[in-house]
Amino acid sequence: MGFNPDDPRFVLQRDVERLLRNLVYQGHPASHFSEPAWAPPVDWVAGEHSARVIVELAGVPREDVHVRLQGRLLEIRGVRRPPGENGEAHYHCAEILFGEFHRVVELPWEADPQSLDARYRDGLLDIQIVRVGSTVGRSGAK
Repeated sequence: MGFNPDDPRFVLQRDVERLLRNLVYQGHPASHFSEPAWAPPVDWVAGEHSARVIVELAGVPREDVHVRLQGRLLEIRGVRRPPGENGEAHYHCAEILFGEFHRVVELPWEADPQSLDARYRDGLLDIQIVRVGSTVGRSGAK
């Protein structure tokens, strides 16, 4: 069964989410921009020899993203800044969260910091990591 925006279950879910957002965002939404109130979604898969972590960072400039690998912990942090406004704005809806973010992914094994390969394209940060001592993914490896 496909998505139907008129389905009563979807309508109820949308209305409850709107109600909860309105309770949280009382006052001007700009007051929430500086709070570390969001964490970007992360997909990650780890095999025996390597891992791939994909982070959704729509609207975050490359220079505001920082990745650090230490042992088994992959840390991604940065900031998404609100777009500039001309004059006073009256929000009808404010669902996009802004401010600092911080995510830590704990890998099942220690990763080789020299193997870290991070690429940022179209709002997705794609990180490839190889396990310490593994030759998979390196030039000349089988």
